[in-house]
Amino acid sequence: MPLRTIALSSKPQVLAADTSVRIVLGLLLEQRINHVALVDAGGRFVGLASVGIALERVIPAAARTAHGLDDLAFAGDALPMLLDHYRNILDQPATTLLDPRAETLHVATPLLEAALLLTRAQGPLPVLDDQDVLVGILSQRALMQFLASQSGEV
Repeated sequence: MPLRTIALSSKPQVLAADTSVRIVLGLLLEQRINHVALVDAGGRFVGLASVGIALERVIPAAARTAHGLDDLAFAGDALPMLLDHYRNILDQPATTLLDPRAETLHVATPLLEAALLLTRAQGPLPVLDDQDVLVGILSQRALMQFLASQSGEV
């Protein structure tokens, strides 16, 4: 059964890919959401900008590398450094908040494959049509709700 046959979460908030991090974070924090979809000038999906990636960008680069620091306790109260890093990302393009490891789903993706990818994902997964236009978002909760409704148990 492909994803086109199940009800997806509503289409998420969408912003232009060249929007600034300042505007993206303002929206994410104001609306208390973790992701916003970015699209190019043609309306094609570029990726999900994430508050989690923004947080990664404000911690020291030495902790973000593959074999980086596991513990930053030695730095003590580093609020001034975090604020400095936060201010430095605000005028960057929103595309700097895209997770390079993020997966996407397509409306023809089989349900079992979508379930597997969701178990490995850090958050919800965007669902694209054949023209790479965002049609919705599939979250772990939405998939479990679908399965529960199909089982007759909920």
